[in-house]
Amino acid sequence: MRILLSALFLTAGCLLSAAPQATAQAVAPTKQWDKTFGGSGIEYVDGIRQTSDGGYIIGGTSFSGISGDKTQASQGDSDYWIVKVDASGTKQWDRSFGGTAQDILYSLQQTSDGGYILAGQSDSGIGGDKTQASQGSFDYWVIKLDASGTKQWDRSFGGNTSDYLYSVQQTTDGGYVLGGHSYSGVTGDKTQPNRGLADYWIVKVDASGTKQWDKTFGGSSEDLSSTLQQTSDGGYIIGGASESGSSGDKTQPRQGLSDYWIVKLDASGSKQWDRSFGGSDDDYLQSLQQPSDGGYILAGSSSSGSSTDKTQASQGGVDYWVLKLDASGAKQWDRTIGGSNNDVLNAIQQTSDGGYILGGKSNSSIGGDKTQASQGSRDYWLVKLSMNGTKLWDRTFGGNSEDAFEALQQTSDGGYILAGWSESGISGDKTQASQGSFDCWIVKLSAAPLATTAATISPALSAYPNPARTQLTLRGPLGTPYQLLNQLGQVMLSGKLTNQPLDVHSLPAGLYLLRDQTTGRITQLVKE
Repeated sequence: MRILLSALFLTAGCLLSAAPQATAQAVAPTKQWDKTFGGSGIEYVDGIRQTSDGGYIIGGTSFSGISGDKTQASQGDSDYWIVKVDASGTKQWDRSFGGTAQDILYSLQQTSDGGYILAGQSDSGIGGDKTQASQGSFDYWVIKLDASGTKQWDRSFGGNTSDYLYSVQQTTDGGYVLGGHSYSGVTGDKTQPNRGLADYWIVKVDASGTKQWDKTFGGSSEDLSSTLQQTSDGGYIIGGASESGSSGDKTQPRQGLSDYWIVKLDASGSKQWDRSFGGSDDDYLQSLQQPSDGGYILAGSSSSGSSTDKTQASQGGVDYWVLKLDASGAKQWDRTIGGSNNDVLNAIQQTSDGGYILGGKSNSSIGGDKTQASQGSRDYWLVKLSMNGTKLWDRTFGGNSEDAFEALQQTSDGGYILAGWSESGISGDKTQASQGSFDCWIVKLSAAPLATTAATISPALSAYPNPARTQLTLRGPLGTPYQLLNQLGQVMLSGKLTNQPLDVHSLPAGLYLLRDQTTGRITQLVKE
């Protein structure tokens, strides 16, 4: 199939780092639209991704039968529920998958073949859409779909007690890596003994879902993994919250009640190093990413004041806490961001300007870093940082009740898509009525405008042909340093501009960003 490949220049309005000839001031984006999806019961949303057609895939958990936007019957107590929408947020289709008991979706991704991979946890036995027996109380449960949402296969992995899957990513070899935590010992699919009460548990599978290996990492207490990513060297970084001291696989002492804990693995799953960061109280890591400089950005929530690794005072009960690390895991800086009450950070992503977008839920009013009033009991709260961690703007979105943010992504137009769940009716920023108790609520934002004080901005690099399947030629001043990044912010190619074309045949299909390292300008590419 022939792709729509366009080298779309992101305008100055999409960039927060201007070219050398211009000075700039960041302006927050505006809401373009919002959509509500749900059945007559409860729907929780935990993931959203922009798809290759410019639309979005939304994933979560449903307790509803056929009703409202839900077109398929429930299988058990709760089911995986995904909704496909077009670029304007109009629903195209929805699918439900479940067994006879509880099935809870936490992570999803569009795959290189145009289909989807779903991941979460299940305590269902064989029945409904679940074809493999449960190993313990809860097991990892993975489902592969084609582009139309039809199930191709499912796989279950677990030990003799509870195993909770929170993250899935397609790997460069076409397989998948699964990350979560386990309370099981050596039983079932788990080949390594537990270190403490709960441990990080990583499972690598091939393209058909067959297990290749699994690894367990933990200390003497409870270690709960929530996030995982394949790194640019082919290895993996896994992170979460740890209550363990220096013991087992954990080489650094605990700072407070719980700390951020990350573990770096090589391509075979062997540990290379681990790092722990915390203040004097509770610190919970929720999201991480390897940005374009090869280091790591960590994001979560903290109730610690200024202490040990935390260099800034708390603003309220719980605050956003962001740490930037170098490639070896050494801390470069940390930032605390919050209002007067509780602010819980769920997601972080590097943006096309080299900065970061943070998303979470807040019940703070105006005060501290929060510049807009709350709409209801809890709202979505979005914060933009520069590449050095300086706050550029923040925005609050909500209705008259509880609105719980869970996921975000910067979109191909330079804007943002936000997703979570809501019990608000039409009120505040919410323009559509609720379907049941809690519904899926997605919000689309524009690209952030940029006010410049000079008229001259250097041109971005360009790329041709359009479309391109195997080779890509860059146009611009010879010797210009560049990076080609995927949607996760990983550097796929880098170098200095020559007259020779780039070999891109092995890159997965999808959206890419070509960054001019001299000016910071971005060119967006789409590859088949």
